[in-house]
Parts: sequence; structure tokens; C-alpha cells
Amino acid sequence: MAEIRYRPHLAEESPLARKPSTKSSGSSSRKRQVHPKRTGIVWSVFLGAMTLAGGVLLLNDGWTSMPLTALSRAAEPAPRVAVPQGRWQAIVIHHSGSHTGSAQDIARQQSRDWGFPSMGYHFVIGNGNGEHNGSIIAGPRWYRQESGAHVADRGAAQPDAGWFNDNAIGICLIGNGESRAFTVEQLKSLTALVRELQQQCDIPASRVFMHSQLVPVASPGGKFPHEMFALQLSN
Repeated sequence: MAEIRYRPHLAEESPLARKPSTKSSGSSSRKRQVHPKRTGIVWSVFLGAMTLAGGVLLLNDGWTSMPLTALSRAAEPAPRVAVPQGRWQAIVIHHSGSHTGSAQDIARQQSRDWGFPSMGYHFVIGNGNGEHNGSIIAGPRWYRQESGAHVADRGAAQPDAGWFNDNAIGICLIGNGESRAFTVEQLKSLTALVRELQQQCDIPASRVFMHSQLVPVASPGGKFPHEMFALQLSN
């Protein structure tokens, strides 16, 4: 099962991101069990070719590669924290924009550039270069059930960015989906995590968004398998 780790000091790939409110709340949780057994088989068949084509990740922007052994195992469900009923109403998926990196790298960059006190995403999924391939890292905003800082300014569009940051769970895939396909392990973990969050928080598939659906940015990129992902969520 994919590794889920907590980073106590872990805040979007777009410089347009703005600080949201950081309200948090506490109440009873609603949890149901997920059975995504078909996910691994479908992803393996569909994405096997992409794994061969993208087996070696590019290094750029001064990042240092940290090659780690790929973990061929299914993702664990989201960490079982107390989730207040109705706290989360949507999920937004992003990419980091860099071919390598870690949750700590994202947190440092967002702290340096935008002054975020902690990582703006609720979850990060590693690609084997900075975090284990397919590992799910839950940040402090998830454990504290705090608003995120991951959706860029939407201008006059409604709901505005503030609503999404307050009410949507932010998930970031390490990588750049404009130039490289994500790994099979990442996509397996993403599907399992999203399905678990949907069950836990009662979020319909119609409220699972790509960041590019909300604002004019590339994230998570043209190489993200949108149709297959939507099919997985509908099964």
C-alpha cells in the first residue's frame, strides 16, 4: 500500500495564487469504506506504454534527482482524521510543474515566494524523484482540516477562488503534465485517494476538478489522462 506520511512543516504552481482565508472547523465525521479493486488493472493496461516512454525524468531548474525504488502497491485511503460533516465540497487536482521535488520543496518554495505558513495543498503524490513513486503525503492543512491555498484568482467567476480554497481539497502530483506523463503508480494512488475522499466527504464526481478547468493554467497538463480518470471515478 502506498506510503502516506505527515510533514509537520509543509503552501500552487501558479504565481497567481492568492492567500485564502484559513478557517477550520470541527464536528462529527462521516466515513465509508471504498473498494477500488478494478483501478489497478485498468491503469496498468492503459498506462503501461507511458511508463516505458517516461521512465527517465528530466532534471531542470537546479533540482537534484533523488532516484528511489518504485513502489508497486495500491494506495492507502486518506488518513483518518475527524472530518466535519459538509466540511469539504470539491476536490481540485494540480501538478507541481517540476519534474522532481517533494512536499517539503513545495512548502519551502511557497513560504519563500508567497509567505504561506504551510503547504497550500492538502496532499502531494510523489513520482520517485524526491518522494517515493506513488506515495501520498498528507500536509498539515489536511490534519488540521484547514482551508487550502491552491486555486488561483478566478476573476469575476463564481464560485470565486476563495470559495474553492476554503471548501476544496487540493491534491498535487509531482511532475509537469505538459511535458511528461505521470507514472502509473501516481495515477493509481490519485484514483484511490480521490475515491476515498469522495466517500469520506460525500463529494460527487461532478465536483472533482482539474485546476485548468477553473482558471487559465495548464495544470495538471495535457498529458494527464482526463478521460480515463473520469471513467475510473464513474465506476
